[in-house]
Amino acid sequence: MKRALAGLIAGALLSGCASQAAPEKPKASPTPTAQNITIAFGGDTHGVYQISNFLNSGGNPFSAVSDLLSSADISVVNLESAVTTHEITQEKKYLFNSNPYLLDWMKTSGIDVVNLGNNHAGDYMREGLLETLKNIEDRNMQVIGAGDSGREAWTAKTIEVRGTKVALLGIAKINSGVPTLANGELAGTTNGWDPKVIELAIKAAARQAKIVIVYTHWGVEEDRCPRKSEVEDAKAWLDWGATAVIGSHPHRQQPAIRYGAKLVDYSLGNFVFYATSGGGLESGVGTLTITPAGDVVDYQFHPAIINPNTGAPVLLSGQQKKDAISKKQRSCKSLGN
Repeated sequence: MKRALAGLIAGALLSGCASQAAPEKPKASPTPTAQNITIAFGGDTHGVYQISNFLNSGGNPFSAVSDLLSSADISVVNLESAVTTHEITQEKKYLFNSNPYLLDWMKTSGIDVVNLGNNHAGDYMREGLLETLKNIEDRNMQVIGAGDSGREAWTAKTIEVRGTKVALLGIAKINSGVPTLANGELAGTTNGWDPKVIELAIKAAARQAKIVIVYTHWGVEEDRCPRKSEVEDAKAWLDWGATAVIGSHPHRQQPAIRYGAKLVDYSLGNFVFYATSGGGLESGVGTLTITPAGDVVDYQFHPAIINPNTGAPVLLSGQQKKDAISKKQRSCKSLGN
């Protein structure tokens, strides 16, 4: 387990749609005995095209954000790709198979948990997914959102931080369909269209841990606001025992909203990604601070911009940082703000 972050990560506090500037660097707390738990999140990630070239040249696409990732107690990203030598693919427009050096830099840069509950983890069928699982686990990172069986995919992974258990669950509302859904003894991803199974999985996780994190793949590509259905799902999942819900898939950032002592970030947007222009270049790291009792006390978003030549995020500062946070925290009719 990585060292604890004894204090608040720099950035802007998100409470509803309010934002507040703060120092750029992580700052040590004057009370080193504080037991709050920090979890860092990155959005959609893969290692294809120009990112693969950068990796082959020895580049680390996580270098500018590695301090944020490694200083959190737990760091999580969504790997929207297979990492496999298998060649048989699904029939779809976009197929992602990442350079394996990506996984090495993920581990080196402080990432602990990889969500595969998405619509590209199964691009190379069940065989490719199984090899992807092995490649991640061989680097001592845990996988959520997928597994070598239905039970494994739907069972939350539990990590203990200073005596407090944190359960993490991946839910793929946007997935690759029946050919790569986990079922019985078949490997695959979770199916976010089965509310009864979701309810059972979240409640089971809540019996194991006081803190339950749901990382979900949902929404509409390029939309900057969640749909009413995502808002309703998020509230149901919180009611069933989730502490926080973290979203990805739209490839655009959507607001982070506090619901009492719980939180939903509807979309982190891209993280390390092959985008070359426009809103797809918007990136960042979300850092969640939670008490051992399971109450969210802080959420800070650290905006970044992706270098289109390498796919690597670079943290923003000053006015650019403030503008990026305001853009993420836009008003949305579906959120009633």
